[in-house]
This record gives sequence, structure tokens and C-alpha cells, in this order.
Amino acid sequence: MKMEKITALIVDDEKLARRAIRGLLESDAEIEIVGEAPDGAAALEAVQQSHPQLMFLDVQMPLINGVELLRQLPAAQRPVVIFVTSFDEYAIKAFELHAIDYLVKPFSDARFLQALERAKAHVRGATLAGTERALTQLLQHFKITPNAPADGTPPKASATGRLVVKVDGELHFVEQRDIRWIEGQGDFVKIHTRTGRLLSRVTMLHLLTQLDSACFLRIHKSNIVNLASMRRVKPILSRSLGVELDDGTVVPVGRNYRPVLEQHFN
Repeated sequence: MKMEKITALIVDDEKLARRAIRGLLESDAEIEIVGEAPDGAAALEAVQQSHPQLMFLDVQMPLINGVELLRQLPAAQRPVVIFVTSFDEYAIKAFELHAIDYLVKPFSDARFLQALERAKAHVRGATLAGTERALTQLLQHFKITPNAPADGTPPKASATGRLVVKVDGELHFVEQRDIRWIEGQGDFVKIHTRTGRLLSRVTMLHLLTQLDSACFLRIHKSNIVNLASMRRVKPILSRSLGVELDDGTVVPVGRNYRPVLEQHFN
């Protein structure tokens, strides 16, 4: 018996992005593209006319963004959604609003196909009730409430919570208590955990807004340490200080940050 094709709608305000997604979808015999939309208003009309089973949805669009588009669609009309975004902070909001997956630009063909296969399996076999249960469990697991801010701002993590970081186009959920220290490297940060290292393109300032300020301290323009991992503060080189961590690593203290360190322990 021949399997019916899964209908898909592409929503993105960038023509090149729509073309790239179309090219990848056209190579899949199980997919039928029923339309493209350059903005949220056109997407609303397209969904109501063609009733797609799957939608690739850009987050940042003029007038009506992807999040608002989903809010305006009745639950019964929402297709399975894969968010396409340049902003990883929208990832949790994507799960909350029934997105089956998300692609962070720029994404590889392999990552796209992974998301597509997941979406196809969901369209073929999952139920709406099953989706709701899975999303509820996910939100509870990461302690994210369904009433989180609608603007996509990520909730601040706690010391017992998780830090969400993007690595090679994928999101990693890192237990804050497992982080020893964080090292700034230009446009990237290297997060040193108890089991390894993660390199993510994010600013130190952004990370500071996510970390528990009672547990992490910035001791250098390029270094943040977990206070629970500190073993001692000791002199290094000439008139410089370093923080020795519980694994023997010595992290330098910036001259301008010495008062912050002293004030904290005083």
C-alpha cells in the first residue's frame, strides 16, 4: 500500500532560507511542499487554506513572528512545527508551543534531516494527547512554567537547574553544579565541566545572566568560576593572584577583579 505524502509549509522571510529548505525537502519522496510564506500574515492564510501537516517556521519575522503566529492559530489547526531560528533562546519556547524540533541557523544538512525524520515519525504515529504529555514532562523536567514570558526570553537558571548552551547547532543542557569554570575565548566561551568541555558561541555577559550569582563569580574579564569548586587563592607570577580549583586548575584573577574577589569573601 502506497503511503500518503506528508504536506509541508515553509515559512521564512529570507528567500534564500526558503530555497535551501525547499531543496532539502524536495529530495525526500515522502514530503509534498504545499506552499511558502514570507511572513506571519501570509503563513496564517496558507495554513487555513492548505492545512499542512508539517511547518518549518522562522522565529524572527516582521509584523507577526513565529511565536505569535502559533499563538494565533487554534490548537486544532497547528501543524507539527520545526522552528528555524538564529536565536537559541527560543528553543525552550519552541517546545512549549508544540514544536517537535528546532534548527539553529546555520544548520547542516545532517541536522536538518535529523529534524525531518523526527517530524515525519511524529506525523505518522503520534497523537495530540501524546504530544501534550511529552511537552508537559519536558517543561517540568527543566522547571520551566507554561506561563514563561512570551517574548522568548529564557528563564534564569538556578544553581540546581540547567544552563542551556548551543554547541555545533545543538542545544546542551548542563547542570550548573557540574561546571568548574568558564573561559572566554574571543566570540566563544569554553565551559569546563566535571566530565569535559563545551565550546559555545555566546558572550560572557549573556552567561552571567543565566548563572546563579550566589554560586558563580567573575574573577577576570575572561574567567568565571564556580565558588563550590574553589580550593584556595594563591599568588602566581609577580603580584598576581590565581584561584586553584578542586581539580588542580589555576585560574588567573584579573587585577581589576581583585576587589570583587576580596569583597565577596570579606
